[in-house]
Amino acid sequence: MIVLSVGLSFFQATPVLGQQKKTDCRKPPEIVPPPKPSKEEKQRKAKTKIQGLVAIEISEDGDVVAAKALHPTSDEAANQLASLAKSMKFKPRPGCGVFKTEVNYTIAQ
Repeated sequence: MIVLSVGLSFFQATPVLGQQKKTDCRKPPEIVPPPKPSKEEKQRKAKTKIQGLVAIEISEDGDVVAAKALHPTSDEAANQLASLAKSMKFKPRPGCGVFKTEVNYTIAQ
């Protein structure tokens, strides 16, 4: 009897959160556009060509908490790809848990 009343209390206290979670958590997180790069960053990137697939994990807060380059051409490329992925920011999704996905980068300027 005690377990049943605790379970009902929890269910009644969070119906809106439960409904929101079902709706929002099925969709992938939305990316937050990065700030515009400075002139120095543009010049540095102009000499860089980066291409590859990165597996990422996105926290409920919208931060990339893990990034691993898949099939990198070199250790340097793997580090650059992981660094790029970790700098990404997504809109928060409270209550949804970690979202895992892959990002394909092709950057050549």
